[in-house]
Amino acid sequence: MTLSIAREPGESLSRRGPIAWPLLAEAVLVIGVVAALLPWFDRLAADDAGRDGRFAESIVAVRGLPNPVLPSLCASHGGIAEPLVRERLCRRIDPESAGADVDRMPLPLADARIRARNAFLAPLRDTQARLAELRLQQREGLGDLLDLSNAIEAMDTELQPFVKRYALDGPDGTGPMPLSCAFEIVESSLARRPVGAANAQGTMARANALLLLGAAIDGHPATPALAEVALLPSASVPRGSRCGAVRLADALAQVSALMTEVRHAPGIAAKNEAMRALLHSAGWQWATWMLAGFGLLHLARRSIPPAVGVALTLAICATAAWLGRVPWPLAGDRAFEPGREGAWWFTMPAPFVWWLFALSAIVLMASPWLRKWLPAGPQTMASRVGYPGLVLMTGIGFLLLLDLSANGHHGNRYLALYHQGHLWLGMLIFGVLVFLRQPLGRMLGWWLSVLDGVASVIGRRVGTRWATTVFVLTILLLIGIVGFLLTNIRQLTSELGRVWLIVGAAWFFFLRGAPLAERIARSGNSLLSLVRYVWPLLFVVLVLIGTMLVTRDMGPLLIAGYGAGAFVAASIAMWWHQRHGATRTAFGIAVVLFVLWILATTLSLFELGSIDDVTAARLENLAAPLASANDQLALVTWFQSASPPAGFGLGTVPWCGYATSRGCAGIPAQIQSDYTFTALVGAFGWTFAWAVTIGCALWLHRLIRHHGRVTRGEPRFVMAKGRVVIDDQAFLSWLAVTWVVLALCQLAVTVAGNLAVLPLTGVTFPFVSFGMTSLLVNLALLALCLHINVPEPAANA
Repeated sequence: MTLSIAREPGESLSRRGPIAWPLLAEAVLVIGVVAALLPWFDRLAADDAGRDGRFAESIVAVRGLPNPVLPSLCASHGGIAEPLVRERLCRRIDPESAGADVDRMPLPLADARIRARNAFLAPLRDTQARLAELRLQQREGLGDLLDLSNAIEAMDTELQPFVKRYALDGPDGTGPMPLSCAFEIVESSLARRPVGAANAQGTMARANALLLLGAAIDGHPATPALAEVALLPSASVPRGSRCGAVRLADALAQVSALMTEVRHAPGIAAKNEAMRALLHSAGWQWATWMLAGFGLLHLARRSIPPAVGVALTLAICATAAWLGRVPWPLAGDRAFEPGREGAWWFTMPAPFVWWLFALSAIVLMASPWLRKWLPAGPQTMASRVGYPGLVLMTGIGFLLLLDLSANGHHGNRYLALYHQGHLWLGMLIFGVLVFLRQPLGRMLGWWLSVLDGVASVIGRRVGTRWATTVFVLTILLLIGIVGFLLTNIRQLTSELGRVWLIVGAAWFFFLRGAPLAERIARSGNSLLSLVRYVWPLLFVVLVLIGTMLVTRDMGPLLIAGYGAGAFVAASIAMWWHQRHGATRTAFGIAVVLFVLWILATTLSLFELGSIDDVTAARLENLAAPLASANDQLALVTWFQSASPPAGFGLGTVPWCGYATSRGCAGIPAQIQSDYTFTALVGAFGWTFAWAVTIGCALWLHRLIRHHGRVTRGEPRFVMAKGRVVIDDQAFLSWLAVTWVVLALCQLAVTVAGNLAVLPLTGVTFPFVSFGMTSLLVNLALLALCLHINVPEPAANA
């Protein structure tokens, strides 16, 4: 075995670590990327208020809102409501609710109406009283007239947007117009009692209306969608009402949006303040994190105890979260929990920061004991452009998300704030796994080898027929478990499926490097030998396809299908090589099979994609972007053609067109994930977008280019710290290869979707797009392949 993997051609390597020139080149590249991108962050800090002043809007807190009323309505009316409405809104149903009265407004709803009305009118009444007091002081000459005038004008200015936003009609009015209209329409429907055969259906419709009205007051997120499909009573707006021709479904949706906004008003104000601060500090935070990650990377190469490195990573990330007010990325329902509330010099850290500091101290104290269980040997860089490429990709992604937050869709205005937390958590995971790389690879290699041995023993003892039955039942069991537990969690299931394929394919190639695999390839007739050789990989692929179909996660299924084709073609080529010993023929077989697989998968997509509703809509959008119900591809194509050769430039991209309205009629709302390539074109131009895309592909290839020189990719034992241990580099190298193959497929599919070659799949541009699970998984796998081991001399004896 040779050690040349750790160097570029013409360089040398010893156990002391990387020589000065590669280290210097890597450091220069990292510092150069940071220095080049930092000025671009300053462009976005020029206007911290954002488009239409979105981060400077006045937020008036509405206090005294009613408590949730949906639980009591479910108990009284849930039993007579439509099953669809009952299942989405109610958890427990009282059997006696079948006899509930639907002819009048329930008391909880009537009380909630009064409380909500008073809560909205309270700021007006308080302001009215305060204005009256100031005007009295002004008339009596008490205080400085200019100061009083300014105070009156400021209060008027602050209150006007509040009155306009919620359509209030004065301190003694009926409250917000959407709330008044919804109650008027429901009361009108309750007064019109159906007769005859329509009574049962009418009773169900009125129960639906009451439940949905309660859900709207509570701000339940399912209210708008349910109101469109549920059975609702036919009701008209009372004569003389100011509501006009408003449908009940629209009124319920408006009330739900209204109550959701006011209930989250304190959080919105905090997020606006955090976004204004982030626009000024994002560049320096990103640069500091990247440089800190670079320092941790070099510490990992110095063979320090992994536990000490993990403790240091936790402490550094906790400090970064406290100083940078990083929001906790795992807070539910877009909750905002920053690392600190106020100025750093007198504000205590948030609870999650304290927990990280405490965990760091615990790991550090346990490091002498953990040193025995987590041995680590010397490592060196796999490629001098490995970490600089990460710095470049994350920097470009952060710039795009800052611009989209400040100037894109109003609903996406906090994307950069969420991404700040995602990137911080990703760098935390990255730093931890950089130090745990060798122990983790050793553990995975050992356990998967044991699993394969157990499966082989069971297969030999039960026979071919029973082994096949167990094989099929295991596939169905895994598919059923995933379908039962993870349906409708597509972001999670797509990444779990990707990790399953990456680890499963690495496991297959790792074990097929053993001498036993050669005996399997050469024994028996060709077809039986091939089936016995590739069955573990087929198991991994079939489970993945089944779970994606059950969870209806079709976008990642296409990428997994392309990636699985590469793995299957490679496995057949390996079988051919081990059976016949022909290298060139095996390579040709792999290329031909992969091309045929791509063609077959793409043809199946266009021919069978109409089975799934989402896929059918995207195929229709691809075939006729202007005539289809979904016009996103037409907007994307228009935006690409309208972009200047050098792009519009950060801060001046017309993400929403040139309209002055609050809406966004320009690019689709998913620009931060599905259409990242188009966003690159709009911000930086075609040349830059293609340079980033091709550069990302070359960078991914450089990460694994030399792995074949340091390991044969087979289970074996090596010397480490004077002990014989399992070679962890072999399995880690296979993990790196399989991850890079899937990442390249993901990159190709998302760019092809933006160019209208393939239908859009909803997958992200690696390391650039918005998306927490994708970013975390990519950073974790990148941490495992940035280094390679430097074996001890005894390993080559």
